[in-house]
Amino acid sequence: MSTSAKVCIGLSGILFIIAGIMCLASPEATLLSLAWILGFLTLLSGIFSLYFYFGGFSEASGSGFVLLSAIADIIIGIIFLANQVFVAAAIPFVFAAWILFAGMLAVIHAFDFKRAGFINWYLLLIFGILTVLFAVLSFVDPAISAFTITFMVGFALITRGVNRFIFLAGIKNLL
Repeated sequence: MSTSAKVCIGLSGILFIIAGIMCLASPEATLLSLAWILGFLTLLSGIFSLYFYFGGFSEASGSGFVLLSAIADIIIGIIFLANQVFVAAAIPFVFAAWILFAGMLAVIHAFDFKRAGFINWYLLLIFGILTVLFAVLSFVDPAISAFTITFMVGFALITRGVNRFIFLAGIKNLL
C-alpha cells in the first residue's frame, strides 16, 4: 500500500470533518451551498478512494466494496454538481441514500477488520452504525426543517471523516 494512497484517504477524512464543522457553525450559509459542498466532497472522496483502491488495496478482503463506493461517490458527486436545484429539492432522500450506503460499508469493514485481528474494529462499527442512524432519520422525516438538515449533514460528515481515519488505522491488518 503506497503512502500517497493512505494520505489521500486521510485528506478526505480531514475534508469531511472540516466540512461537518462548517455545517454546524453556519447552518444558514450551508443550506445555500449544500449541493455544491456535498458534490465537491463526494466527487473528491470518490477520486481519492479510487486512487486508494488502485494504489494497492485491490487485493485486500472487501476491496470490491471500496471500488463500488468510489464509483458511487464519483457519480453522486457529478450529479450533485450538475443539478443543484434538483439536489436542493431532493436533498433529504439523496443524502439519506448516500449516507446509508457509506454507513453500511463501514459496518461491513468493521467485521472484516475484526476477522483480520484489528483490536479497535468496534470503533468503525460504532461510527458506521451512527452514520446509518443519520440516514434513517433523513428517510423517516423528509420534511425536516432545513436548519435540522444542515446539522444532520454536519454530524454525518464528521462521522464519515472519522470512519476514514479508523479505516486507515486498521488497514495494515487486512493487507
